[in-house]
Amino acid sequence: MDKKSVSIIIPTYNGAHLLKDYLPHTVDVIQQSNSISEFEIIIIDDASTDETRQYLENVTIPNLSVIINECNSGFSKTINKGIRQAKMDLCLLLNNDMDLPLDFFDVTIPYFTDNSIFGISTEIRDRAGKYIIESRKLPVFKHRTFNYKNTTDVTNSNTLYLCGGNSIVDTIKLKELNGFNELFSPFYFEDFDLSLRAWRKGWKSIYINSTFCKHTPSTTIRKENRNSYVEAIFIRNKLLLNYLHSTTANSILLCFRTYCKIFLYSFSNRENKRIFIKPAKDFLALKKEADKQRKIEYNNLNPIDWSLF
Repeated sequence: MDKKSVSIIIPTYNGAHLLKDYLPHTVDVIQQSNSISEFEIIIIDDASTDETRQYLENVTIPNLSVIINECNSGFSKTINKGIRQAKMDLCLLLNNDMDLPLDFFDVTIPYFTDNSIFGISTEIRDRAGKYIIESRKLPVFKHRTFNYKNTTDVTNSNTLYLCGGNSIVDTIKLKELNGFNELFSPFYFEDFDLSLRAWRKGWKSIYINSTFCKHTPSTTIRKENRNSYVEAIFIRNKLLLNYLHSTTANSILLCFRTYCKIFLYSFSNRENKRIFIKPAKDFLALKKEADKQRKIEYNNLNPIDWSLF
């Protein structure tokens, strides 16, 4: 078996209790793996106000480096700092509350003998390991925009995108894409966007269910933010994702439909329509920067080969 070196990159915010619970186990998994030749652990603290800094100053973990954000920056900006510092063959992008199985690296690393592989995600289950909460993603098209659906069908292992919380990816390819698009800050859809850009470079994202991680989803996001704010970011970034990856004609149509909805929904008394207005305006405010990115990066990418699914 060809061994690989791995950079484990863990962004954290007010997660001292999670690091205490899961970081020692992550180190055990790394050290027991027969597939890792060398490793480093990079933790990026996103301006935590709990005991995270004190814990990281006193913990004894081999090959650990810590980056401290002086102000809260969100997921993509935070994890990108770790990606830029990574020196190993592969990067494991890991949530601070993800429980890795002991065979995680021995199952995933052998896939990287195929040079077309961008990254691997495994099945994710709930804390008890009973219910599947993240699996293979398939594309869904509606009104000329795309979304995804989960499926447990693994007759084909290609997946639309990799979960940003337990993905192991090729470091050179990841850096060629400049990591996550920081326009999606503070959270949501940045992993979807990264995987789509990888597909459009001709690289594959793979889902496997021969092992699984355990995780309770969105605990930090929901704990630290109001539900209305989280929903607004979700809507804004979903529009942004589709705009960045649409053809010119479809991107124009998307903006036209967004303007129409803002106008029509402003006269509605239905809450589910009115909540669309602010995130839609926020999306349109990002359009100028998104247009720059489309011109420099996105328009030069290939169309996604949907036949792979």
